[in-house]
Amino acid sequence: MEAKSQVFYISDDQYFFPSGTPADMETYYRVVYPQFDHERFIKMMAQFDLDKKRKLRTFSKGMKKQVSILLGICANTKYLFCDETFDGLDPVMRQAVKSLFAQEMTKRGMTPIIASHNLRELEDICDHVGLLHKGGILFAKDLEEMKIYIHKIQCVFREEGDAERAFEELEILQQEQRGSLYTVTARGTREGILQKIQETDPLFAEVLPLSLEEIFISETEVAGYDIKKLVF
Repeated sequence: MEAKSQVFYISDDQYFFPSGTPADMETYYRVVYPQFDHERFIKMMAQFDLDKKRKLRTFSKGMKKQVSILLGICANTKYLFCDETFDGLDPVMRQAVKSLFAQEMTKRGMTPIIASHNLRELEDICDHVGLLHKGGILFAKDLEEMKIYIHKIQCVFREEGDAERAFEELEILQQEQRGSLYTVTARGTREGILQKIQETDPLFAEVLPLSLEEIFISETEVAGYDIKKLVF
């Protein structure tokens, strides 16, 4: 029971009492979580313009999600497990929730563990990511470390055979060609990849920013999860 009091779970479709209100849910969670901050919950409900006495069944999906998040924050647990936390929230509310998470992480060392199909949302708040693939963990790495060792490069070569020579010693995760422009995603250091390409004296070579979504696609394609097979 002591271990459970350190964990709060926010599901994609949070359970509420059939005729419950936010105030009813708070009363319940105050029994389960001894460190629940009642005063802060009341204050934050007002800040989010949510009626604590209104039946939750009359709330929209986004409003229910907001109540779930506020309950989770005010439970003052060490770990906050979140399943599709930002689903149903508008862009302004998403930023507000991210700010709340960042504040709790800084102030009291809370650790949010977030499962999401929207990888763009994770880049702003997570420092460690793991990718699940076919029931297993494809990898779990520090986000900054991943970005250091995977790079996307655009380049144009003088001769047709230069591309093959430039790429033959690189660990290519993804490669695309449009006319004379090559775009490749490769594993390795930025300096090492550019050095191999510069040896062929290209007309143009530039490293582009790589998003977490692009890293995901590259890694899963290496594991045999090819998006091309799913598009008809």
